[in-house]
Parts: sequence; C-alpha cells; structure tokens
Amino acid sequence: MYKLLGKMLDGIEVRRDQVETLKRVSEEKIPIIYLPLHRSHLDYILVTFILFMNDMRAPLVAAGNNLMIPFFGSLLRGLGAFFIKRKLDPQNGQRDFVYRAILHTYMEESLKAGHSLEFFIEGGRSRTGKAVLPKAGLLSIVVDTLMSGGIKDAYVVPIAMSYEKLLDGNFISEQLGRPKQMESFTTAIKGIWRILHSNFGTVRVDFCKPFSLKEFLCAAEFSYNSPATALQPSLGHQNQHFFNHNMKSRRRSEYGTEIVSEDHRQLIKDLADYIVYDASNAYSLMSTNLLAFLLLTKHRKGTTFDHLVNSMSWLREEISKRNKTLNWHGDSDELVVRASRLLGSNLVHVETVQMEWSLDQTNNNNNMKLYYYKPSVNLPEVLELQYYANSVLPVFLIESIIINAVYSFVSDDTINRNEENNTYVQRSNILKQSLELCSIMQYEFIFSPPGTSVCSVLNAAIDDLLENSLLQLKDKSVIGNTTDALPDLIVDDFFIHGDRHELKQEITFSTDHENLSNVHFLRCILSPFIESYFIVASSLPKLVDSELEETSLLQEIKSLGSKQIHIGQICHDECLGLDTLRNALKLFESWKVIDVRSHGSQKLYSLHRYYNDTHRIDDIIVRIRKFMH
Repeated sequence: MYKLLGKMLDGIEVRRDQVETLKRVSEEKIPIIYLPLHRSHLDYILVTFILFMNDMRAPLVAAGNNLMIPFFGSLLRGLGAFFIKRKLDPQNGQRDFVYRAILHTYMEESLKAGHSLEFFIEGGRSRTGKAVLPKAGLLSIVVDTLMSGGIKDAYVVPIAMSYEKLLDGNFISEQLGRPKQMESFTTAIKGIWRILHSNFGTVRVDFCKPFSLKEFLCAAEFSYNSPATALQPSLGHQNQHFFNHNMKSRRRSEYGTEIVSEDHRQLIKDLADYIVYDASNAYSLMSTNLLAFLLLTKHRKGTTFDHLVNSMSWLREEISKRNKTLNWHGDSDELVVRASRLLGSNLVHVETVQMEWSLDQTNNNNNMKLYYYKPSVNLPEVLELQYYANSVLPVFLIESIIINAVYSFVSDDTINRNEENNTYVQRSNILKQSLELCSIMQYEFIFSPPGTSVCSVLNAAIDDLLENSLLQLKDKSVIGNTTDALPDLIVDDFFIHGDRHELKQEITFSTDHENLSNVHFLRCILSPFIESYFIVASSLPKLVDSELEETSLLQEIKSLGSKQIHIGQICHDECLGLDTLRNALKLFESWKVIDVRSHGSQKLYSLHRYYNDTHRIDDIIVRIRKFMH
C-alpha cells in the first residue's frame, strides 16, 4: 500500500500533534468515531493507512455496497469495511424496517465490542467541492447506543481530507444531469491505470480535536434548558446527573417504530452540523483551491502571470488573517505554476504573448514574453474549476453575505462611478437582509456552529468590515453606542432567536479604489449560487396548473438558465450545476411554495395552492432578484 500510494501522490501530510492526540485518546479504550468529509474513494483507505502507520487500531468502515466489486470489495473488507445499502429503503415513502434493524444491531454490537467506526457524515462524495449538509442516520445509531447504556462514551473525530488534485476524475457529467456511472471492475481497473500514470500532487489529512460524545449530549441538554449557553464539546468528563432518564426517553431508533421528539431531532442535527462545521474549518487549502478561486472571482477574463502572482500573494495574506490553514509555504509564483499544471490546460489556458517595443527611433527593439492565464469559464469545464474553488468559499462566506446584503440597497451605478455615496443603510436593515440571504442559502452552507446564533456572527462580520474600511459609517462617533434594539430575527425557524443588536448606525461602502475592489471580490463569491436560485425561481411559472417529474422540471430549469446566460441576464455558467438547482427546489419546498410527492422512484413537483398564481410567484422571484448583480 505504501508503494502504491507513493506512485499516485507526491506525499500524504498529517500533523504530528494531531496524531499524538489521537494516540492519547485511543489509550482510554473508548470507541472512536472517525467522521471524514467525503471527497474521494481514497478516503476509505487513508484513515486506516495513517492509523496503521502510527500503531493505532483501525476502525470498521461503512462503505456503500456499490463498491462491493471483484477484488476491490475484498480489499476494502480486509481493511475493515462493511457494506451498506446506499439507499436504506427500496422505494420512496416505504421503510425497510428489517434492514434498518440489522444495520442498527450490527453497529451497536460493534461499538459494545469496543470497535471504533468510520463513516461519512455527508452520506456521499461532495460533487461541488464544498461541504454537503450532513445526513445523520448512522450518527443517530451511535447516539442511541450511548443513551441506552451500550457504551459508556465515544470520542468523535471530524476529519478533513484535502486533495491537491482529485483522483476520482471529476463530477461534471453528474452536475450536468447525466446518470452516475456505477462502479465496476472494469472502470476500477481503468481508473487505477490512469492514476498510476498521472500526478495528483499532495494529500493533507487534518484530524480535528476529539470530543466526548457524552459531554456534547450533556452540554446540549443544559443548552436546551438555558438558551444562552453555547454548546462547547471538549475532552473530559461531565457530571453524570445531566445524562439522565429524560435524555434516554428521547432515544431515536433507526427501526423507525418509536416516536421521536423534536428536541431529540434537534440534538442529532446540532451534533451533525457541529461535526461538518468543525471539519470544514479544519480543511487545509491546497494550491489548486487557491488558483481556481482567484481565477473565478478576480480574474474571470484572465490576467498576466505577474498580476496573478501579486493577487495570489494578496489572497494568501487575507486567508492567513482569518486563521485558515494554507498547505503551501513557498513563493506565490511557484504556487501559480504548480497549480496550473495540476489543474491542466483544459481548465487554465496559459498563452505566451510576444511583445516588441522600442524606447527610441533606433532599431534597438526589446523583446519580452508575457504569460497570460485564462480560466475556462464556460460549461462544462467551469464546473470542475468551481469544484476546486469552492473549498476556499467558507473563508469569506459571512463577509460575502454582508456585502451582498448591502448591495441590495445600494445601486451599482453609484458604486461603479466611484463617486461619493450618499446611500446609507441602517445596520439593523443590513442584518435583516443578511438573514434573508442566509435563509435562501440554508441548504448550501452552515453559517455558525450550534450554540452560536447567526445574528451574532453577522454582527461581528459587520464590525470587521468597518474596521478594515470596506464599509464606512456616516457618523463615526456612534461606533459602539447602543441606540436601539433589533427585534427578534427568525426566518423559517432556521435561526436561533433572541439575539438583540444595537445601533442605528448608517453604513455604506468605502469609495476608496482598493477597498472597492475588495468589495467587488467579496460580492462575486456568492454570485453563482444566487443566480442558481434566481433561475429556479424564474422557472416556477412552468408549474402553474401543472405537475412535472423532477427530470422534466430540471430540464426546463436548465433550458431557461441557458437562455438567460445567452442574453446576458446571468453571468456565471457554473450556476447550472445540478446540486445547487436541487437545493433551490428544497428551499422552495421548505417555504411551502412547491409541493413534492413520490410516484414510484420519481418525485413529482407542483405549486402549493396559494402560489398557483403567476403574481404570487413574482413575489418569490423578487425575493431572490434583489441580491442579483
């Protein structure tokens, strides 16, 4: 295995202090639950390989039964894999109670026997390069086992896997709506042949700080009784009286035969969200992530090598200010060259421009070569470039939310003329609009860890933007003076309410050229996602007085999106990625705009009775459009 990985990769990087922490935890003889964010099939092997190389016991690994193919299935089983159905239930609306009971019992008995477990909290591999909202079914079994007294505790270890170049190829075909190619012995052999004859750079594995599951549950119990208390899991032991009969009575079962309280559902959701949030923050940014992100946000039309290197140095500095881990310590010019080589010429075109010029009337010409880097911003290639770029997005997510919220009040013309801006927005209105955008993006991102309100995170981001002069106050003397209270801000039960924010501060953008350039950069980060939701909203009239299968509806959405791109109403081809379009449909279902019912293996979509009217649909379209460029 060591030699095989050496042929694929330049190296596998792991922090020594993280490994030492795992060793200390493993000595306690308590099951460890390893929960990686899923990026590649290689994820199944890497954790086991690292633990083995450091003399630690490997976990049992939950793998999809699509990987149970000749030779490779046996290899994975030998490495500790057990195979489960990708879909636990045979048809939508029906539950396979027998299979669920067997899976529940197998995992429960494995934990009781002292085995550690590894499974993927997102369910499957991310098709977009950013974290997928968690699926907590397997996690709930671990919680059940603890609550029923089957184990005394378990340590949870979120894990981030960072690939400089993805070994699995790309997900362009699936993002365009084509059926997933199922794994087989032949495709596996072809994949291995390709891997052994390619270079995939470096892989970085980051193990987050282990935390006690029992302590998290006890903190959650205390938090639900005292809303102001944040969930703060850590190593250590908690007073046993918190872990009482009330917790056990809310036990959730995968059998599906017990009534599950809303508190318990929220408990599992908070735990799953915390794990994904923690792992996302631990993600180490690779050279390819940085270059792809920079090209799609700042240099979509291309730029010279020197300019790109300067931008890269600026980006690295900005990321470091935000305490994010960069997996590159060399010069920026080397980073650009390496990343463009790994991404390939189909994603980043490098053109050589020969320039001739003279300082005088003589024939003494000076020849100079310029290297011009231009990203592929059209379908289908842009979807792969976006995959790499999306890993950087969480670093600037909250700031981008704020900037887009302010933009919804201030005209582009005023800003683009770089003139003194007389349009000021009250801080309370910026917060309300930011919460509105967070509500729209609720199926894309986790904005704050459980126990921390989104309002407080947004409020802190506004302070940072003011301090860095990207936003400015009409009257600087009111900084920090409490002049008013913001009412409870609740959007579709998505936010923790009760936060009250001060200040009638009036805020606008800085008109300084450099600051304004950074404002434009922050705005562009979320633009493709906003455009995706706008396209889906604009397609809702297709459902007036009719019902469409999911496949047909998505085809209508993509057709409309292509037309909007052609006429220039939409600027980013990547907005047609299937995952984001489906998330938009989930949003409108949660808003009760559309109804969804199952018909065999298909989903059927129709408008909710109240919205079965073009005028009311216009209200939804306007709700999204206000954030558009």
